[in-house]
Amino acid sequence: MPPPPQTTVEPPIAQSPPPATWSTTAEAFRGQDGGQASFECPAGGTINTVWGSGPYSDDSSVCTAGVHAGVISQQAGGVVVIEISPGLSSYQGSTSNGVTSLDYLKSWYGSFQVVGGG
Repeated sequence: MPPPPQTTVEPPIAQSPPPATWSTTAEAFRGQDGGQASFECPAGGTINTVWGSGPYSDDSSVCTAGVHAGVISQQAGGVVVIEISPGLSSYQGSTSNGVTSLDYLKSWYGSFQVVGGG
């Protein structure tokens, strides 16, 4: 009796996060609470507006939030990983890592947290 045919399983192809610009927001992920998304922020980007200090409103710049949270630098760029969460009744700004985020003292529809990067 011949040996059974051998099957090979190819390892999954590692996928890089999609490229982002420094004006990319998380609004497209609104409502996907608990989900995560990764963004590849280019080096040398322009700091854009962020509201809150983590969580951030989902209309905030993901790359700038990554700098504020300390997971990437403006000079080097890098990957920012966020987790989607529901909107809040207000967002408190702060200054961190050279970025000043703004207060938004009204409710907003969606939020995100920076949960990783590099």
